[in-house]
Parts: sequence; structure tokens; C-alpha cells
Amino acid sequence: MAKVLDILEHLGHAGRPVGISDLARATSLHVSTAHRLLRTLSSRGYVEQRAESRRYALGPRVFELGNAYVSGRDFVTLARPRIEALRDRIGETVHLGVLSDGDVVEVCSALSQKPVGVSVRTGWRDPAHCSAVGKVILAHLPDEERKALLARRSLERRTARTITTHRELETELSRVRTQGYAVDDEELSDDLCCVAVPLLDGAGRAIAGMSAAMPKARFHSERIPELVRLLGEAARGLARQAEFAKD
Repeated sequence: MAKVLDILEHLGHAGRPVGISDLARATSLHVSTAHRLLRTLSSRGYVEQRAESRRYALGPRVFELGNAYVSGRDFVTLARPRIEALRDRIGETVHLGVLSDGDVVEVCSALSQKPVGVSVRTGWRDPAHCSAVGKVILAHLPDEERKALLARRSLERRTARTITTHRELETELSRVRTQGYAVDDEELSDDLCCVAVPLLDGAGRAIAGMSAAMPKARFHSERIPELVRLLGEAARGLARQAEFAKD
């Protein structure tokens, strides 16, 4: 089972069709084993082989399961009209992400209508340590759970501004907890800036994070208080509607 999951996760992270030799190498499988597992996955629709290149990509069954996951998370369905309304108000991309094994997975997004904006794809994964949504969720995890999760991961450098040591990250997460929001100022990607607030349950744990994302040219420090206020209002309203928060 672990080998099957390794294949699916690698294809998901790759974001493009992958040849069997590269896939076997990346997952530490013998080519014959990878081929056998891919044949089974293909027969069930979880993987498909592109006829023109003979490379492999995720299949439609994965998309169906993803939709089933989203449908099963009521707050995602409830979030869409709220994030679309907020997108229209601030003019920037607004998205909702959840934590999955140290990564942030985007589960709902409303893209900016401006000529130059930020595109966020549903289902896309980013390292939590260098994204605003990731940091705001990590900051609200119980200490032991957060430290155990981060101990299993290296802090990959994405840009010159990425935090790459656990000590620096813990300092940053402490600041996030105190101020109630997180900022990604070109830490995940050059020219990308985000502000995020947590979607909290009644125990103060972050179920998800809601973020406004924009190009660096439109990210100014004087915008942060208003963005935090508007994101916070939307997140608290969503938490009440989804019955996460206490009255």
C-alpha cells in the first residue's frame, strides 16, 4: 500500500506526466514493480498513460475522490460564496487551504479578475513552512503535534526569503500566534505575497487558513490591517456557519 501511495503522491507533486523510469527512481521502486503497480492503478482509473508520450499522470478517479473529499467538508462548500464576495471586495485572489502531512492543500479559491493576479489551483500542495496559510495553521497546532510534524520534514528553500531553520520558524510561529495572522512576503515564490488568518474551532485549533494573495507590486504594509480585518470577519463567519466555533 505504501508503494502505491508513493506513486500517487509523486505524480501529484510532479504536476506533469512522468516516465516510468523517472517514477521508479523517484519512488525507489524497481521498474518492473512500478510497472505492475501502475497497471493496477490504471485499470481502476487512478492513473492514466498518455498515448502520445507513454508517460503517466493522475487519472479521473483521483479527481472524483477529491471532489468527494470537498463535498464531505461542509465548510468548503460554505466557504465559496464568502471567499468570492471577499475577492470582489478586495480585488485579489482569496483561497482556503488545509494542512496535510506538512503541506498546505488548496481546497477552494476565488481568482482575482485583475489582468495581473495570482492563480491558485484547487488541489495544489505547497510546503506549510513558507506559506501564509501553512504558517497560520501550524501556529495554532498543539505544541507537541507541531514539533513532531516539523521534525519529520526538512525546511526546503523556495526563495531567498524562505525560513529554513526550525528555530527561526518557531520564532515566526510564535509571532503569528500573538498577532493572529501570518504573512508570506515572497517566501514561497518570488513576486508572490499573501496574508492569512486561521479558521478556528471552539478549542482554538485551526481547521484551515484563509488567505489573500497578490503580486508583490500590490502588497503594501498599510494594506495588511484591512486585509486581516476582512479575512478575519469572513473566517469567523464561516466558522460560526459551519458550527466550528463556540457561540
